[in-house]
Amino acid sequence: MRHFGRIAVHIIIVGVIIGTLLCAGLVSAASPTAIKFWGGWTGPDRFGMEKIVTNFIKENPDIRVQFFTAPWTEVFTKFGTTFGTSAGPDLLAMHVADISQFASRGMLLPVEDIAAQNKIQASDFPPSVWQGQFYKGRQYGIPLDYHPMAIYKNVDLFKKAGLDPNITFDSKEEFINALKKLTVKDSSGKIVQYGIAIGSNHPHTMRYWYSLLFQAGGSFLNESGTKAAFNSEAGVKALQFLHDLIYTYKVAPTHESDIDKDFLTGRVATLIEGPWWVPGIKEQKGLQATVAPFPKIFEKPAVWAGSHTLTLPKQANKKKLDAAIKLLNYIIAHSVDWGAAGQIPASKSVIASEAYKNLVDYKYYKTFIDQADTIRYEPLMVQNASFGSDNQMSPVLNAIFAVILNEKTPKEALDEAAEEVNAILE
Repeated sequence: MRHFGRIAVHIIIVGVIIGTLLCAGLVSAASPTAIKFWGGWTGPDRFGMEKIVTNFIKENPDIRVQFFTAPWTEVFTKFGTTFGTSAGPDLLAMHVADISQFASRGMLLPVEDIAAQNKIQASDFPPSVWQGQFYKGRQYGIPLDYHPMAIYKNVDLFKKAGLDPNITFDSKEEFINALKKLTVKDSSGKIVQYGIAIGSNHPHTMRYWYSLLFQAGGSFLNESGTKAAFNSEAGVKALQFLHDLIYTYKVAPTHESDIDKDFLTGRVATLIEGPWWVPGIKEQKGLQATVAPFPKIFEKPAVWAGSHTLTLPKQANKKKLDAAIKLLNYIIAHSVDWGAAGQIPASKSVIASEAYKNLVDYKYYKTFIDQADTIRYEPLMVQNASFGSDNQMSPVLNAIFAVILNEKTPKEALDEAAEEVNAILE
């Protein structure tokens, strides 16, 4: 996950297992096909993928896999410098929003025929997730997972406020009323506990706004994808709502710099995060949390989501390509272990399996699964790398921060950002 992508590089050469198996006489001495699999998982989800790859090697002794994982930016930089050489990856993970930048440069192999030959069918995936794999009418990825956001609730703080910890939020009024009850002052009138976290420097804040933009009937770009459309009445309404949580309703801290820490320590009673955060709450001693769908504030449900996908870089070595496809199929079919690491497998058949439903944390994951039909991806185009929420220099992200810091009005900030996005799109 990008969200854990600030820690050290990890290189895991699980192929060494082959040596152990050879010594044990379990594998023939024939030279295995060596392939490279790269991804950007540096958080707890890394261990889930390591387990899948290790099991693949055990079951396929004719293939040796070198699994490399590092922060996404480093992975993509390395991919760019090694593309077309034997040092590059044979199987490459990325987010759906990244497909366009590599497909447009001719670096990825279209996978429609490969999917058909391996009986990977659209019907086994949520429609929105499957459609995210396409760029200009060609399919370049096989969905591994999807990760919409949802709201985590501190059970003890909800009970103290007289609220049901299993509550869902289906209207603006219901949501505001709950957050007010969860905002607590001490005897001097100082607020010592807030209802919700709204980061003044966190990309999630743009993702909250993005969800609300679509809930209010807006869109990020016009229908042809050539102009910004987010500075509409819907966009302003969505951003005004986030601003009001802080400055009108006073249920969120001002200048909040660490939303995760604030939730874990009880400074805020709710936090909007993705499924990757489930392992995090379990590690916090004494914290009990429940999860509900992203709050429905405006006319219709909608929630920002990202998705990991598996792609095949173009290459001439058919033996390596076949081995990479075999690994890809294995990962999709065995993604229960990926789900156990805090991601939502994209395959419906995996999600419906008893093995997945028996996961200890399934009670949390089901909330994310149930939002599959309402997810909204950021624009799947090359330019999203310039204005998407993962770019700290994004004019949209910085416009939202300016409003959250009470430096500009929503209309003023979004109009300025729209001009910059239009310039990027030209």
